[in-house]
Amino acid sequence: MKSTRVERRAQKLHLATGMGWTDALKRVKSLPPASPLIPEAQPSQAVLESYILSGHAWPLIDTRNPWGIRSADPRPDSLTLTFENDVTQSLASESMARELIRNLVPCYDEHGEVRGIPGARFTANTDGIQIRRLGIPGSITVLGIPAEDWLAALPLQREENAAVGRHYCHEPSPHRWHRSEAAFREPATSTVLGRHHHRKRPSAWLASGLLRRAPLMRTIGLPLSTTAWTNLTEDGGSEWIIEYINEPLADALCYHEGFTNLLTDPDCGLPLAGTELDCCCGLPPESYWGCRFYARSSTGQPGALQVRFSRRSGDRAHFYKTNPTEYEKRRQLYQPVPAHLSRRHAESMHNRHQNG
Repeated sequence: MKSTRVERRAQKLHLATGMGWTDALKRVKSLPPASPLIPEAQPSQAVLESYILSGHAWPLIDTRNPWGIRSADPRPDSLTLTFENDVTQSLASESMARELIRNLVPCYDEHGEVRGIPGARFTANTDGIQIRRLGIPGSITVLGIPAEDWLAALPLQREENAAVGRHYCHEPSPHRWHRSEAAFREPATSTVLGRHHHRKRPSAWLASGLLRRAPLMRTIGLPLSTTAWTNLTEDGGSEWIIEYINEPLADALCYHEGFTNLLTDPDCGLPLAGTELDCCCGLPPESYWGCRFYARSSTGQPGALQVRFSRRSGDRAHFYKTNPTEYEKRRQLYQPVPAHLSRRHAESMHNRHQNG
């Protein structure tokens, strides 16, 4: 157990963001004692991060870390994400660079539909891959992917786009918004596409907050798969549903409790209030049911969250152990939460299936 308050705050920052211990300790020492460890993104930055998570929420490639994100370094007006780039893919042409290009680099078709992040332009160099929306404050830096990998993947994805009638927006319009993108700089709600892009805004605070804390999910259990999607909510926002398929490794009554505690922690968490914990940790390992945590904004912001702790134990985990080397690499990613951070503090949540 860390002995000082500074060390305990650094431990929270390390678990929540994947930041190295030395960097986390240095960051905490530079902050006022009562300040949040993870700053809230400024509005335009939050929207940019919402596009990142929306586009990359359901990876088409194999990943180890949650969405392939090893660590996050958040600032109010920027975010640095370090991605993994060493997972063997079933198709040799696939890579993390290719996946990010497919999901994030904006492209248009003859009908005016834009995929990716409207107005975003990407610069790859030795300092990483910088993402900025033209004329809009905010930036994201992607580390872990060499510039040469990115530049090699661009033409491969261009060919795939062309086969379905899509084209990169940045090629004819590198320094200004392409005419197909312009409609989504201030998206109207009168069209289906406009509503799709407009819906990124009301709950951008939540998407941004989740992206900035993606490594925190490694505290739940051995990571096997991470996907997410959204539903609309009655308050005009979006419900983010995260499915974290994992193998529980903690010997605890509720193995996911450390995660939910830190996710709502005043130091490192989001402004969320848990509304329900559907816990079935007491059921047998072969059970197909997984625990679920539900939450909403504690400050009245639009949107909601549901995290599904879909476990794979016993015989159901056998598939993931067929490659012992890969399994061991995933096992090393698990981050146990110290006991003093795992203790229950939300007894008021309705819990339907505690211990069966």
